[in-house]
Amino acid sequence: MRMGEVMRRLIPPASYVLVLFFLTGIWVTISPFVMTTQPSGQRWIASTTNNVTLGGILMVVSLLGILSFMGFALRDLIREAQAKQAAEQAAQEEAALANS
Repeated sequence: MRMGEVMRRLIPPASYVLVLFFLTGIWVTISPFVMTTQPSGQRWIASTTNNVTLGGILMVVSLLGILSFMGFALRDLIREAQAKQAAEQAAQEEAALANS
């Protein structure tokens, strides 16, 4: 299996949506401070608290999705490689028995 194929299986194009959600979570979290809707040096207003909370949740959930998807894909690749190795080993043993 070539490296490009392995990377496509670990990080398919559909998982880029999770990366976009992660980046959106970052923006939602920092937007009250960047757009100066939060008064500087004062207690957080309700909309700032809401943005930071929702942005944090969005970042955590999307990051967990990315990591779990990659973990499951890696597990599948390892199982496939082990099955291929076992099949090759069985074929070698069968060939050795046929030659003797």
